[in-house]
Amino acid sequence: MKHRFRQCVLCGLVFLACVSFSEAQKVLTLRCLTAGINLRADDFIKVLAQTREFFEESIPILLQEGFTLQGGRVCTNPFPVYTQGLSVDDTVHRVSRLSEFAEQLNITVSIGPAIQNNRYDKEMVEKVCVLLKGLPVSSSMVIASHESGIHYDTIRAAAQTIKVLSELDPMLNFNFAAIANVPAGTPFFPAAFHDRGQDSFSIGTEAAGVVMDVCAEAANVLQARQRLQERLDLGFKQVAKLGRSIQQETGWLFEGVDTSPAPLKGISIGQAVENLTGVPFGSPGTLAACAMITDVIKAVPVPKAGYCGLMLPVMEDNVLARRASEGRFGLDELLSYSAVCGTGLDVIPLPGDITLDKLELILRDVAALSLKLNKPLSARLLPMKDHAAGDVVQLDSEYLVPTRVFVVK
Repeated sequence: MKHRFRQCVLCGLVFLACVSFSEAQKVLTLRCLTAGINLRADDFIKVLAQTREFFEESIPILLQEGFTLQGGRVCTNPFPVYTQGLSVDDTVHRVSRLSEFAEQLNITVSIGPAIQNNRYDKEMVEKVCVLLKGLPVSSSMVIASHESGIHYDTIRAAAQTIKVLSELDPMLNFNFAAIANVPAGTPFFPAAFHDRGQDSFSIGTEAAGVVMDVCAEAANVLQARQRLQERLDLGFKQVAKLGRSIQQETGWLFEGVDTSPAPLKGISIGQAVENLTGVPFGSPGTLAACAMITDVIKAVPVPKAGYCGLMLPVMEDNVLARRASEGRFGLDELLSYSAVCGTGLDVIPLPGDITLDKLELILRDVAALSLKLNKPLSARLLPMKDHAAGDVVQLDSEYLVPTRVFVVK
């Protein structure tokens, strides 16, 4: 079995479609199986070999149970740990070894936060920009924590990183996030990172389709809540059971399931909310619908990891992108929805001439909201070079849909 699976991985066949065998499998698609690993300068080969074995043992467990898995991911401890003292060029060389390993297995990589404490580090800004320009990896910076409050100096570094990346290629910011109170172990990129003393893993799901269907079928909000609870309980419990099986088989610690119903284009959270409210997303009632769905997500009785909230990634969701183009919501509204549900400001196109000061102010709002509400939030902001507010923007990605550049007041 392991030998046959190794051949499949190296041929790029991780993304397998499987026949559903039970109601639980019909409920959920698995977006990602994310392994968290610790790297040091002297143990790359050993750790990567162990990581390969983990995927060879764990993915068949998911597939044999009839689930569909989009792909595997690896997140590491913060990359400054295993590139300490290296020049920019040598840092790229070391991280490229990790990137090459991931390419062989057809998986993706997050190299963790460049800055975790409250400081401005010009060298880290440069390293992140060079790494993301040259390699298919994700990274982040921590802009708020309970220990230190708002990281104002790191916010300046994150804003500068966003600005530099936007000048190189706006799409590079798709792989960078400013994160606030996001715990280690989240399976979703670009926020994912690892900070345990042992190897671990988490599972991210794609339940937005379930939320769409339930909200369309239900006669009212109370019925939608009940049916959504029943269907998600069924699916997530089965996923958690498989997570425990993988832990037993591999010895890697199961962090939990991120119950966030991640959308993808036509599998739309925006449509789910509209099915529930009967009005366009952004209209009165939107916030209440987001709150109800999030309450159900958080109440599912399984081990949880990551955000576990409603995701509103504008350019990854057909309905959200369309309603943003129509001017039905903006940055302020998205932040208000984040107060009751989501992940913050995600995949938001901004004017190309936005200043560093404006970027810092936006990130401060995200950080302050995260601390006030004690919840993980992040910002994935995409200033669009040569685009002004209101311009239509279409990025070169099969995962993103066109919308209009947001107004920044």
